[in-house]
Amino acid sequence: MSDLTFVMVIKNRDRKRAERCIDSLLTQTYPSEVIVVDFGSSDKSWYPDVFGKVTLIEVDRDTDVFNKCRALNIGFKHAKTDFVVSTDIDIIFASNFAEEVMRVFRKNTKSLVLCQKIDLDEHGIEVDIHEPSASGSCIAIERDWINKVHGYDEYYTYWGREDNDLVDRAMASGYEVVWITDKTDMWHQWHKPAINSTLDENDLYYRQEDKDIIRNPYSWGEL
Repeated sequence: MSDLTFVMVIKNRDRKRAERCIDSLLTQTYPSEVIVVDFGSSDKSWYPDVFGKVTLIEVDRDTDVFNKCRALNIGFKHAKTDFVVSTDIDIIFASNFAEEVMRVFRKNTKSLVLCQKIDLDEHGIEVDIHEPSASGSCIAIERDWINKVHGYDEYYTYWGREDNDLVDRAMASGYEVVWITDKTDMWHQWHKPAINSTLDENDLYYRQEDKDIIRNPYSWGEL
């Protein structure tokens, strides 16, 4: 049985991007579990072909406002492995990616594993590499800690700052940041910029001081 689960969210993404992501995870040198959480997509006709070999969770309640954090938390709560990776559906992973993540955890389970992503243009050509930052494309950590702190803070909606928030809390909990950028690769597939009407609100909330490490005090990751 694998000790690692990749968790990601989809909402009205195109088939090709999702297919490349899933195919790269199904061909890892270290076999891992994969959980995809659909957050109210309109067209799911191609899902059986692409997600037939992974766990698919469909969220049909309260999906008008995109809450990536809630969706990821739903995935975390369904995971059974010791470690989880929060990632994105538009990432392609090198075949040794999971193996390198687990190599870190075998040395120190109190690690927070991060990786820079390489941007691809619309033709699939490498154009840039992201600066080191808290990126939702790869945040790997113990599942027990995720459960303890109630995962992502579901106050954040759409996207923006939720990953920084999670990484800050992990570091405050004593986890050691380990970058694996020099050991493996992950590529970010091109897409049109995603709209986020709550980015400013997310940023203001993120900058508030003295927030507890444990969030979502009443419920979290609810279908």
